[in-house]
Amino acid sequence: MIVRLQRANLPGSPRLLLCLYLVFGVNTTVHAASFDCAKATSDIEYSICNNPDLSSLDDRLNESYQLTMANLPGDQADTLRTEQRSWLKQRDTCNGQESCLSDLFSQRAAQLQNTAKQAASALDNIIASIPADPVAAAQQLQQYRGPLASAWLIYLHQFAPASKVTDAEVETRHQSVIKAMNDDTFSQSVLRDIENDPKTGHDVAVLTLLRMTIERAGYENADGRPYVHCFIFKQQGAAAYEAFGALYGSSRDSQAPICSPLGELFERPAWQQLTKLIEPMIGKASENSGTIRFASYADWAIFRLHATVSPEDFLKPSQRTPATDDPAQLIRSWSDDKVWPQAQREQLLVAIEPARLATMGWLQTEKHFSASDAATAADAIVNTWLSDRMDFISEMSGPED
Repeated sequence: MIVRLQRANLPGSPRLLLCLYLVFGVNTTVHAASFDCAKATSDIEYSICNNPDLSSLDDRLNESYQLTMANLPGDQADTLRTEQRSWLKQRDTCNGQESCLSDLFSQRAAQLQNTAKQAASALDNIIASIPADPVAAAQQLQQYRGPLASAWLIYLHQFAPASKVTDAEVETRHQSVIKAMNDDTFSQSVLRDIENDPKTGHDVAVLTLLRMTIERAGYENADGRPYVHCFIFKQQGAAAYEAFGALYGSSRDSQAPICSPLGELFERPAWQQLTKLIEPMIGKASENSGTIRFASYADWAIFRLHATVSPEDFLKPSQRTPATDDPAQLIRSWSDDKVWPQAQREQLLVAIEPARLATMGWLQTEKHFSASDAATAADAIVNTWLSDRMDFISEMSGPED
C-alpha cells in the first residue's frame, strides 16, 4: 500500500512539490552474502554464510565489484569480469578454510577498490567535460554500459541535441537505469509517478532520473569522490533545483546530491548570527517533525545553492514574499512566549538587517549587481530564507491558542 501526499507550490515560495510515500509490508529479507544463503550448495558458500566476518567481507567485495563494473567502459568491464571469474576459481581452492578465504577476500577487495577509484575518476572527467564539449562527452559515454553513464546520455539527449544521442539509445539506456534500481522499488515508484505526472515537465523527469542515479553512484563517500554534476544548476535552472530538492519526504532526502553554495555568502558573520539565533526554534520544531524534517533540510540546501548560483532569479516578482507573509511580522506576532521567548525573537529581528546588507554587498562585489538590483534580490533572499524556516517552525511547533 502506498499513500501519496502532496504539498502544492505556493506563489512566491521556493518550496517544491513534496511526494511523501509511506510504504507498508516491504520485504525486509536480507542475504548474508553476495548470494542467497538459502540456496548455498558448496562448502565455500556454507563457510561464507556461516561466518559473519566472511559474509561481511563478501558483501563489501561484491559492492566494490559492482561499482567498478558500472564505472568502466565496456571492454574494460569485460576484462574485469574475466578476472573476477578467475579469482572465484582461486577462492574455491581454499576448500572452506576461513583463514585462506579471509586473506583472499582482503586482497581482492583492495585491488577492486583501487580499480574502482581509477575508473570513477576517468568517468567523472568525462562528465565534467560535458559543458565544454557535449559531443565528445557523448561519444565517450557511449562506451560505457553502467547506469551513471546511461543517465548522462539521457541528459545529453534532452539538453544537448548536438550530442546526437538517438531516441532509440535513450529508450535502451532508460531501461538499463531502471533495471539498476531493481533492489529499490521505492525509488522506482517515486520516479514512475514523476515521469507519469502530466504536471511535471520532461526536463524535471530527466533530471530526477539523473539525481537518483547519482545518489547510488558512490559520490561524497569516505574516499572523498566529489560531485561533478554541479554545472547543471546554472545550465538548467529551475528544473534542476526542483529535481534535486526534497523528493522522498523522509531521511532519504538527507542523501540528495546537492552541491555546496558558490562563494561564502552564508558563511559571512551576519548570516552566521542569523542562523545561530533561529537554530533553537528549528531544533524544537525538528523534535516533533519525524523524518519528514529531512525534506525541509534538503530544500534549504537547494535554496542556498540557488541563491548563490542563480541570484538573478530573485529579481523576479514570483520570488518575492507577499507583504501579507512578511516573516518579520510573523516573528513579532508569535503569541506563545513560553515556546519562543520574546527576548530571543527580538534578537532575531535585529539580526535580519545585517544579513540583508551582507547579501547586498555580496551581490554587488561577487555578482556585479547594480545597487538597486542587489537591494531587490537581497530582500527576496533573506525573506525567503526566513519564510521557509517560519513555515517549518509554525507547522511543527506552532503557538498555542
